[in-house]
Amino acid sequence: MDFILKKEDFIFNKNQYSSFYECEVDGFKFHINEENFTEEELVFSGKLLDLYSENLTKIIDACVKSETFKYCYPDEDVHSIEEKLGKPIIRRFGNLSVLTYTEHELDADHLLDIEIEGLYDEILDISIDG
Repeated sequence: MDFILKKEDFIFNKNQYSSFYECEVDGFKFHINEENFTEEELVFSGKLLDLYSENLTKIIDACVKSETFKYCYPDEDVHSIEEKLGKPIIRRFGNLSVLTYTEHELDADHLLDIEIEGLYDEILDISIDG
């Protein structure tokens, strides 16, 4: 599916730490920093969304291999993770994206952040906050 993100679909948010534009598309939330909010960024973010499903296995495999993930969720495997992950908030920072899973069903206490480069070219980091 070709997702086309339009500037008018976004709402501007500003707080003491950052200013960003956000929107929700098919259950995915996008946050794009104010300074990066360009037409090129919207095209890239649309591609990121288009490629999410076909890269989900890569994301899950990285979770299974992560020492941090294994420590926090030792009983989870590829199949259970896929069922429990949910849809992320996609935060864009230049060529980096952070997929933040706030509504996963792995537990009720933690956020799962997965940092990726490019269009899922490399998974750089997996962190668990909370």
